[in-house]
Amino acid sequence: MRTTTGRGRVYRRCGCRDTHRRQLGAHCPRLLTHTHHGTWTFAVDTPAPHHHRTTVRRGGFTNPDAAETALRTFLEGEAGGFNADPNQTVADYLRTWLTAKTLVLKPTTMARYRDYVHNDLAPAQ
Repeated sequence: MRTTTGRGRVYRRCGCRDTHRRQLGAHCPRLLTHTHHGTWTFAVDTPAPHHHRTTVRRGGFTNPDAAETALRTFLEGEAGGFNADPNQTVADYLRTWLTAKTLVLKPTTMARYRDYVHNDLAPAQ
């Protein structure tokens, strides 16, 4: 297993299953003997509400460098305020974005952005 910047991990896994039909993942014995078996994956723990953690995993990379690059990109996006929660809706993201912009923008610009979000961009409920 390779790591990047102390946060997140890069490893190889596959979709092979054992006799009980459970996926072997990173524990497949063929990963040790066959260099082209499986794909490279990265995983990183992200903070979640209520003191829980969520592990974000992305796979399908052909080599470890591609997985590390994707992990670095993910961490940069997270540092910039991008929330990778797959359950987050567009409306939730836009409300969070508006809150973050409140102290930065002029009141008239903020009012116009709020109108755009609520009237045009947020999906109908």
